[in-house]
Amino acid sequence: MRDFDPLLALDGGPDGLAPYRIIAADAARYLAPSGRVLVEIGYDQGAAVTALFVAAGFGEVAVHRDLAGLDRVISAHHINGITRTAR
Repeated sequence: MRDFDPLLALDGGPDGLAPYRIIAADAARYLAPSGRVLVEIGYDQGAAVTALFVAAGFGEVAVHRDLAGLDRVISAHHINGITRTAR
């Protein structure tokens, strides 16, 4: 992966959560009202990423596990009615 993926895709910052902070803060701009966002997470990031999306105003935030029973995806529902804007 290191030979093909950009560093930004591989480096989550000091705590591994930097990309999720950006996504949680900006996702509502790109979602239609009542839209959902899904992000893949590390097996030990469920609680932390859930908290980021809740703090950003998303509802119905849920952790979905993979076949091994490990946290793998967070889904969050856009409920605040933030207007969708393009960048």
